[in-house]
Amino acid sequence: MKYALYILLALCTTACSKDDKSDCPSDLACTEIFVSIGAKVQNSKNEDILLSKTTTQIEGKTNIITKKNFDPVYSYYVILDDSSLEELNKEGSTVTFKGYDTNNQLLFTEKFTIGHDCCHVVKLSGKDSILVN
Repeated sequence: MKYALYILLALCTTACSKDDKSDCPSDLACTEIFVSIGAKVQNSKNEDILLSKTTTQIEGKTNIITKKNFDPVYSYYVILDDSSLEELNKEGSTVTFKGYDTNNQLLFTEKFTIGHDCCHVVKLSGKDSILVN
């Protein structure tokens, strides 16, 4: 009877559903770098576009990440970084990235697929540069 209990316990443990993070080893040695995924935003004349705000939403999540106060010298905007790793599916989550002008008007909506390698976020698909007309 004692062995039957151990077998039942072992079956229950292996049959339980695993979340996406359980695919990552607990003793994985990650680098200390902090990875960000972003995109450059330009007009049709290859001029940089200054945005007043960006929003990023991971499909199936209610939290919308809003960023403001960008450096006017750069037109590279962060979509997601390692701080969002636990929100993502390892094999990739659909992420919607939106940019707004200084009048708070929506300029673009772009979709990306972003996953992770257990240590850092990884862009699986999406543009490196966003063209605004």
